[in-house]
Amino acid sequence: MTLTAAPGVTAQNGPRTIEKKPIETTVCAIMQNPAAFNNKLVRVRGFVSVTFELSTLAVEGCFDGIWFALGDGSGLPGLVATVNGKGMPGGKTSKGTATSPLRIKLVRDSNFEKFDHYMTVKSRAKPCLDDLTHPTPIDCGVDRVTATFTGRIDSVSKSVHEAHLKQSTNRTVDFKGFGHMGMYDAQLVVQSVEDVVAVDVFGRNKP
Repeated sequence: MTLTAAPGVTAQNGPRTIEKKPIETTVCAIMQNPAAFNNKLVRVRGFVSVTFELSTLAVEGCFDGIWFALGDGSGLPGLVATVNGKGMPGGKTSKGTATSPLRIKLVRDSNFEKFDHYMTVKSRAKPCLDDLTHPTPIDCGVDRVTATFTGRIDSVSKSVHEAHLKQSTNRTVDFKGFGHMGMYDAQLVVQSVEDVVAVDVFGRNKP
């Protein structure tokens, strides 16, 4: 176990290339059966939450979320230290032969810059109680950042996931998953970002 400043993303030098068309899915679907999406490119929408040790992608109506990691191995604003779990990217053939993880290269375009900006503003937690009839200024008052993400899903095995489901929500951490202390059965390694929406504490869209 190593204390790191960002979520672990394994270096990807394998021969596999990214699938051209991602699978359209949801955070809930991934959480219900993460192994079905392992080592596949997906397109999924949700809001990102970051604390001192945690970085997750979630949606309303689903308990918890999946670990959120950027394709270049960097961490989001506000994420300071993470003890990575034992989960490893990649897959297996029908014969059990290990396959390399799909290569992911983070696209730092204007959409990503917008996402990164709002996550930075959110991490600073700067209040901005201005005229309630207008959006808050761009540099303050972010409460939630939602976007559509394309990236690779890494998952624990089906047997490990089923074992976790049989345990209580306060189960003993076994480090077998992804993210901080391996607490997550799946992680999204992000390639690109689109349709970024940020809202302030009153639910008003940011400009």
